[in-house]
Order: sequence, then structure tokens, then C-alpha cells
Amino acid sequence: MSSETLRAAREVRTGLRGKAAEEWLRSVARPGLAARAVIYVVLGLLAAMIVADGRPPAQASGSGALAEIARQPAGPFLLGLLSAGLLCYAAWRLAQGIAGVDPAEPGRPGVWRRAGWLATAGVYLLLFADALSLLVGAGASGGAATHPQGAAATVLTWPGGTVVLGAAGAALAAGAVGLGTWGCLHDYGRVLDTARAPSWAQAASRVSGTVGNLARACLLALVASYTLLAAVDDAPSREKSLDQSLEAVLHSPAGPWWIALAAAGLVSFAAYSAIEACYRRV
Repeated sequence: MSSETLRAAREVRTGLRGKAAEEWLRSVARPGLAARAVIYVVLGLLAAMIVADGRPPAQASGSGALAEIARQPAGPFLLGLLSAGLLCYAAWRLAQGIAGVDPAEPGRPGVWRRAGWLATAGVYLLLFADALSLLVGAGASGGAATHPQGAAATVLTWPGGTVVLGAAGAALAAGAVGLGTWGCLHDYGRVLDTARAPSWAQAASRVSGTVGNLARACLLALVASYTLLAAVDDAPSREKSLDQSLEAVLHSPAGPWWIALAAAGLVSFAAYSAIEACYRRV
């Protein structure tokens, strides 16, 4: 067989593998983004219920959202669908982090971007594990997100524990600043398939994405502030989870209004996730 024929055969095989990979990424990315939208809708509702009830009805976190879904009629069925979506999202981000490819973004992503994708994959794998534990009746996995004081108390017993906890709080604060800045400057329409996405979806993605990421940044900054307080005062009781932080805000001046804005921001990010699920280039 001539060298030209061998080269042509290799190109065909490479093309087929590329097409198969693209189809696989689409098959996991869109359900994953839809699952992310559901999680943030429930988080927004939990935050709104804090305003209505004066206390969190369930943990305002990913695990708490899953537990709230499990308590609804047809909860196991819905949780099963959602767990599949969470696994899809984790697989998509894991593939992006390993391959370093995102069709929606020009150029090859840097190390930090790929590390962020891998970290996101880890978070959603944990949520998938929580969903499975709820399905089999084992309950939420708990841990630092459910009992932050216990985690802070453990860290503060370590040599240099206050420094470690302070560094964690500073990292959360830096993440909040970075997320807020990126949320304001990011070109949301760039990740959409403009040939398919109608003009209203492109405009809505910019508004909902900006508002949603700013809300997420503010909530992350809120948790970071309590982590830093726990480190500065060497008092694990100062550490608060997201739902506890929102409950504390509720009793401050204009607290209900701030939480209502946070709830609206979370639902806004859910809307952005839904638009991505329909029109993102993957």
C-alpha cells in the first residue's frame, strides 16, 4: 500500500475519532448543564425559603438541594435523573481538564483553567456520590460543608492551624474576587452557537450569566469572611456554612432584601445554565 494511501487512511480514522469524541462530549455536556440548572434553581428556592421562614429549611448547598429534591413526590425518580446529569457534568469537565480543549473558547486553555475544570469535576463527582447515597437511603454524606465548625475545630488543633484556616479563607476570598471579576468581564455570547441560538438567548445569557456569577461571588465572599473570622479569633464556632451565613445575614438590617437578591441571582445562574444546555458549543 502506498504512503499516500496509508496517510489518507490515518486521516480518515483520526477524523472519525474526532467526530466520535465531539458526539460524546455533546452527549454528556448538555445533560450535565441541565443538571447544574436544576441544582441552582433549588438553591435559589432554599435561599428564598430562609426569608419566608426565618431559618433555613434545609442546608443551602448542593447536598441540601439534593436532599430537598429527594423529599418531593417522585423524589427517587427525579434524584436518579439528576444523579445521571451530575455524573455527565463531571465527566465533561474531567475530559476538558485532561484534554485541554473547549470548542467554545479560542486558543488552548492554560494550566489554571484546566485545573479549575478538574476541580469542578471533583465537586460534581462528590454531588453525584451524595445523590447516590440519598437514593440508597444512606443520607447525605455530611462533612465539612454540613458541619463547618467541626472541620474548623479539627484544623485549629493542627500546628499552625490558624494559618491554615486563614489561608483557606483567603483563598475563598480570592476566588470570590476572581469569580466576580470574570463574571463581569466574560463574553457569555462567545460560548454559544450563534447559528442556533436566537438573539434573545444571546442577550439573556449575558444578563443572567453576569447576575448569576456576581451572586455566586458574593455568597463565596460571605463564607470566606466567616472562615477568616474563625482563624483570626481562633474560634471554630465563628465558621459558618452557606445556610448558616444566610441565616446570620437575615437578622441584619435589610437582611431579607439581601437574601432575596441572592436567591434571584442563584435562579439567574440556573437560567444561564439552561441556555448553555440548549445552545453552548460543545
